[in-house]
Amino acid sequence: MELTQADFTAFYPQFAAFTPGVVLSEFLCQANARFSDFAEDTTEARRLYTAHKLTLYAAACLPENTAPTKALLADAGSGIRNRIASRKVGEVSVTYSDTSSRKSVSAGLQDLAETTYGLQLLSLLRLHGFAKYFP
Repeated sequence: MELTQADFTAFYPQFAAFTPGVVLSEFLCQANARFSDFAEDTTEARRLYTAHKLTLYAAACLPENTAPTKALLADAGSGIRNRIASRKVGEVSVTYSDTSSRKSVSAGLQDLAETTYGLQLLSLLRLHGFAKYFP
């Protein structure tokens, strides 16, 4: 059974007023297609994928004067960016992790580390195996 916009926004009400609506519809279509053969937790994978993509869209592309605001949606699933990979106290030095260099994540899944929704989806995929996901 495919994930509908009504089911998605019932679970994640913060996306109920997402505009433009065509973007929400497109990401739902992508989620339904990408996880059609995902045997376990299909609905959850589709919800997380859609929320992840909408959060990335809100952070990068959403016009400023939309309801809900760009900041509200971008903050809803973010907070993961610029994770500290190493630090040094004397002569202060900080190194942030670079998600593009992670060897444990395939190229099609690299952006999942950018949002909390994506990290949850990545955990779900690791739990059930990458072979069922086709980016």
